[in-house]
Amino acid sequence: MFNKIAAVQPLSGYELIVWFADGEARLFDAQNLIESNEEFAPLRDEELFSSATLSAEGYGVSWGDDLDLGCKEIYEGSKSVDVVGVESARVISETVESRHATGLSQAKLAAAAGVKQPVVARLETRVNSPRLDTLLKILTPLGKTLQVIDLADVIDVSKI
Repeated sequence: MFNKIAAVQPLSGYELIVWFADGEARLFDAQNLIESNEEFAPLRDEELFSSATLSAEGYGVSWGDDLDLGCKEIYEGSKSVDVVGVESARVISETVESRHATGLSQAKLAAAAGVKQPVVARLETRVNSPRLDTLLKILTPLGKTLQVIDLADVIDVSKI
């Protein structure tokens, strides 16, 4: 069975996060492949490794015209990861740290954000995930906002 690939994100340390068409994210460590297979030795060049792209309608990952890995090999050689959960936890932790750094209580932050205090409490205790507009309302009085950035710049593989 083929698990078609929907997206790929190269990380440092010769790792890839690969999203499959069913929504599952998996972490593939290419280090052993690079070390043990001379065909993949060119991927020791970090710049080349970071140029990984989706190939042939999702049936693999490629590096230029000469190197590719099939979706089956990637799927079977990888482990499932919860990227969304890890990133949600990171954003919430940074929000709580910012509130503590400013010295605002949950009630004062809620008043400044135009939300009720239990909304801030539920966010901080991860009882539920806030809507994007609610999160932005809470971040703004803290002098913070969200920014779309490369996942490779923030993801800590040891936490996924």
